Amino acid sequence: MSSGVNVVVCGDDEGWVAETAADLEDAADFEVGTAVDEVPAEAERATCLVTDGASVERVRGTAPEAPLIALVDDEIAVDAALADGATDVVRPGDGGERVLAHRVRVVAGDGETERKPTSEGGAESRADVVEALDDGVAILDDGGRIDDVNDAMADLTGRERSDLVGGSVAGVADEGASERVERALDRLRSGATESATVELDVHPKRGEPIPCEVRLAALEEGGAVAVFRDASRRERRRDLVSRLQETSRALMQAPSRESIAELAADAAESLLGFEFNVVRLYDADDRVLRPVARTDAVEQRMPERPVYDLDEGQPGEVFASGEPAVVQDLRALDDGFDREPVRSAMYFPIGVHGTLTVSTATVDAIDEVDRRVAELLATNAAAACNRAKREREVRQARERIATILERINGLVEDTVEVLVEATTREEVEAGVPEQLASADPYVFAWLGRPDVRAETVAAREWSGAADLDVSDVEVPMDGSDPGARALATGESRVLDGDDLADADGWLADAAGAGVASVMAIPLSYTDTSYGVLYVCADRPDAFDERERVVLDALGRAVANAVNAIESGRILTADKVIELAFTVDDPDLLFCRLTGRTDATIESAGTVTQEEGSLRLYLTAEGDDADTVLEALQADDAVTEARCVAEHDGEALFDATVTESLVATLVDHGAVPKAIESERGVTRYDVELPYEAEAREVFGLVQDNYANTDLVGYHEHERPVRTQQEFRSALADRFTGRQETALRTAYLGGFFEWPREVDGDELADGMDISRPTYHQHLRAAQRKVFEELFEGETTAPR
Repeated sequence: MSSGVNVVVCGDDEGWVAETAADLEDAADFEVGTAVDEVPAEAERATCLVTDGASVERVRGTAPEAPLIALVDDEIAVDAALADGATDVVRPGDGGERVLAHRVRVVAGDGETERKPTSEGGAESRADVVEALDDGVAILDDGGRIDDVNDAMADLTGRERSDLVGGSVAGVADEGASERVERALDRLRSGATESATVELDVHPKRGEPIPCEVRLAALEEGGAVAVFRDASRRERRRDLVSRLQETSRALMQAPSRESIAELAADAAESLLGFEFNVVRLYDADDRVLRPVARTDAVEQRMPERPVYDLDEGQPGEVFASGEPAVVQDLRALDDGFDREPVRSAMYFPIGVHGTLTVSTATVDAIDEVDRRVAELLATNAAAACNRAKREREVRQARERIATILERINGLVEDTVEVLVEATTREEVEAGVPEQLASADPYVFAWLGRPDVRAETVAAREWSGAADLDVSDVEVPMDGSDPGARALATGESRVLDGDDLADADGWLADAAGAGVASVMAIPLSYTDTSYGVLYVCADRPDAFDERERVVLDALGRAVANAVNAIESGRILTADKVIELAFTVDDPDLLFCRLTGRTDATIESAGTVTQEEGSLRLYLTAEGDDADTVLEALQADDAVTEARCVAEHDGEALFDATVTESLVATLVDHGAVPKAIESERGVTRYDVELPYEAEAREVFGLVQDNYANTDLVGYHEHERPVRTQQEFRSALADRFTGRQETALRTAYLGGFFEWPREVDGDELADGMDISRPTYHQHLRAAQRKVFEELFEGETTAPR
């Protein structure tokens, strides 16, 4: 005959659900159903729900009113299950199914359960229930007298079991307990309730009174069961949970892994009373675990703590496996612990950051609560280390951005200093993606160089955690890729959302690797493009206005640095290549000028101005200066031109242009030594570093200008002229009076503005006339400038 109790076992683990349901069917005549994952709506109408501790909150959310029993493993989980809405809790173990069946009957309370007469089987079942419970239990007869107790009740009261049988609950409790218990039993006998709770103080035979919560429930065979729960233990657990929460807050506020380690070591002592605690942090460089924090007892009695390799000792094994270890007697390990004061120890991994060792001088001192608390402490310490690591990375990213912005200003203001400090283009291209990929929320970055002949952008360097391979990527320059559009327009581009999801090629692979948004930044300096920088983030809309400003500035800084490196390579090269070629193409300014006039035009120098335009100094002979000036002023590429001087049939012109092959050559590491144009044909003589790609430079010119011919190629050593040699050459050219005139003028402040002295004073000092003094001074100045500019390159200054 069915008891009328309908139980539904719920949970996420199908095996556990089936096993628990089978145990209940064997233990009692219940109607038992099961529900895996989703709890059916009709479960709310069940007499009782049974679930595991981890599923209480979910099940309670589906069935807010149904009685709910949770099977939990330890005392901390008990509080958590009750907080999540469990009606009652049961710990699994020997005879656990009978205990569970009894608790189901207690909480079911539908008024339909038949009371069975006491039988031999019923008595055995009742005894099993009593012994299986961890709480103190007393079985009461119909008159409220104690019929039986378990060992936990004897321990609670400090009396023998035989001394308790036949007495009453009031006999071990405070005054007034008898009346409260009797009223509760009366309600049970009348059927007004199936269970009742009474608070009282148990007076043990020895020691202080123990506050207890006594839960009374009617038994089927008559009488009642009284379950005594030590309220002080519950308060201690609550206090422990509260202190754990406080410790967690302190850990999450700690600024570094080292400070987190100190807090964790001290917390293990304050929470558990274990005095020998050590925290080791993982040193990724040496691949070892180093002790960085310890309690005072360790400092005083065990000051020399070892450094462990991975898989070495208990800390090394725990860190490598990720699994904690508990040793109740360290001396049984025969690992030298016979010389140490510690006997019991727990070892826990702190995520990927290190290990926590918690130990004491007592053998078998570790219980399940100790283990769970220490494990929670290690878990919280790992989370705090992760947070500290992320915050450190954010700080470093901000510092890197600030450094980049400072370098941008420095590059604009002081090109010479940049050239001196620059290393190689390859180092710049490798370092930038690495820095970006390490800054949240970026997960990948790569840099591509343009291949002018193939009209593609090919990946050169990349870095990042995303599972993305760009080693063979070649982006067409005329395609729809954001990098191609950035190169074409000179402005950065962002791709995310549906646009990224619908993309193909490497962008489709990026989306599949978790990339949610991509920014392409052109690396442009004046009219020269050094490539494109792609930055990938793992969240959409990652590139807001602030991010774009910073990354655009970074792109300009990279281009400036590469330009400085490429231009500066020739300045430090001790081997050079001399390359000579001619161009006969009206797209070239020099060819147009000599094609429209009868002049022979040479370059006398160039200067790159702050706004990016190029200033040319040209000499022309063979035609009227006005004719050449008119041709210059009429040319679309010339924004301003004037004749500076005219002497003996040769004129010097100053012209500002918007584009020039000279600038392109310099941007690619070449130094023009001479440029001469006649009858529409221009000859360029340039120098390149020995290791430069001369073929690439010539191919660049050939691809952009028709009728380009190579007319000379020569490799040779280039002697380096020192500052001392420069001074010596000047000294050889000066006369004594010329050097004296120049030195006194410089030291006397003649070149300051306003002048500190005038020519009369300086002439008087040399005991010569003012005209004679100025003659010597001008002659000395001319020799300085001749030595400085003689054989001057036409590279921008």
